[in-house]
Amino acid sequence: MLVIFDCDGVLVDSEILSAEVLLECFKSEGLARSFDDVLETYRGKSVPDCVLVATQELATLPSWQGLSDVEITARGTEFWHQMQAKTLDACATRLRAIPNVKHVLDGLVERGIDICVASNGKHEKMQVTLPLTGLLDYFGTRIFSYEDVRVGKPAPDLFLHAAKTLGATPTQTLVIEDSLTGIRAALAANMKPFA
Repeated sequence: MLVIFDCDGVLVDSEILSAEVLLECFKSEGLARSFDDVLETYRGKSVPDCVLVATQELATLPSWQGLSDVEITARGTEFWHQMQAKTLDACATRLRAIPNVKHVLDGLVERGIDICVASNGKHEKMQVTLPLTGLLDYFGTRIFSYEDVRVGKPAPDLFLHAAKTLGATPTQTLVIEDSLTGIRAALAANMKPFA
């Protein structure tokens, strides 16, 4: 048996933090959004999907009008990189592990159940968030990112890659998720999701 954990919102309490930073970045560009709308729109999506959606939203602003498609894409990518850097800065002082997640991980490890992380986030981010919260040692090198596959969640590729790498069959793999995107990916991979 294998238990796959999503990272943001499941292991580390970063979803709210990321949404707060993104909301601040949008405001600095002149884009008015509600916190709930930002959280709902971006939760669980891969970085490329987030960059695309954010760029489309920002492209509606007057300050972005008249830019070519290439300029809009470049500016949207730069916006997202700056937002991610600010999020990592915020994580350094405000990030916490999800309450009681260490007890869950301890219980699985004690029972000899294989565990791993499979996230639509970047490896770079997980190499910051997991150590900051004291969770890295639970997973070692069993950390998978959308960067490892052709397409991230909601496609099943990431979960199937993690299971194959660790020698687990999909039907004997459980997935712990906090987003509809992740639940869809687990179902598409023929794995049992827990929300």
